[in-house]
Amino acid sequence: MGVDESGTIETSALTPIERVSGLAFDRFVETYRAPRRPVILADAANAWPAYTHFKPEWFRAKYAGKKLRLRGREWSLGEILDVLERSTENEPGPYPCKFEIVRDFPELLTDVSPRFAHSLPDRQAHPLIPHRLFSGVNNLEIFFGGPGGRFPYLHYDLMHQHAWITQLYGDKEFTLYAPDQAPFLYVNPDEPWQSLIENHQEPDFARYPLFSQAHAQKVIVRAGETLFLPCGWWHTARSLNMTISVAFDQLGSDNWNDFRDDVSATRQRRGKAWLGAALNVYLALLSPLLSVAELFGANHDTHWGNR
Repeated sequence: MGVDESGTIETSALTPIERVSGLAFDRFVETYRAPRRPVILADAANAWPAYTHFKPEWFRAKYAGKKLRLRGREWSLGEILDVLERSTENEPGPYPCKFEIVRDFPELLTDVSPRFAHSLPDRQAHPLIPHRLFSGVNNLEIFFGGPGGRFPYLHYDLMHQHAWITQLYGDKEFTLYAPDQAPFLYVNPDEPWQSLIENHQEPDFARYPLFSQAHAQKVIVRAGETLFLPCGWWHTARSLNMTISVAFDQLGSDNWNDFRDDVSATRQRRGKAWLGAALNVYLALLSPLLSVAELFGANHDTHWGNR
């Protein structure tokens, strides 16, 4: 894998993932969001205060004693950083070590503001959308990782939302599968945003023979870069060294119907098909109203507010 003179990251896939700077919003929509192509924005986070100081030593100096819940027990952030800094490829520390910024580090909201204009509009916080629909969605998370730390399963972001992942410290390798690769990924029927494949980094092809036919793209996202993953793109990641990342999701008009389908299907799996059907109708009627409101600036807040 390498980078050519145009900034294109060469991968094993037919359509390469591009690294771009100074991308105009209209071009982003036309070239990447509408056709659902991943892209790396090299300068999206430049305005974030976090861009300059989100480093392990900064978190250790400010938060070493902060208590956090991780893997069923209480840790101090200093303990977590100690474990991750001792991590190696052969003996990796826990991953992901992820926390909700609003809940665990609310004072850091200004450090990850303003929100990228390219990630707007976002409908998640609109008062006409029942917040219970986002149960299980932990939006705006900070991730800490150590060398060799690997995400435990293949997945796409819940409720078919677009994913925005900003690498603020260190390098992270992402393995991506386009939505059309789902037939080879052994989708979990109970949680269809997850793959059933165990140890997907070194899979048992005798147990998962179709997985050998899946076409993956690997790309390294470096400090200061932001990866846009359109809804439905399967992915997993591993830290190549000590890493700090911030991730959040986006729900707009372009992935609204996918979101509606997920909402309906989730209620059906829970034995509440009637509720899924009712929500589907409600969300179908709501969408054009939101689209009109967005023409006048709704859902374009660049600050996180009460999320």
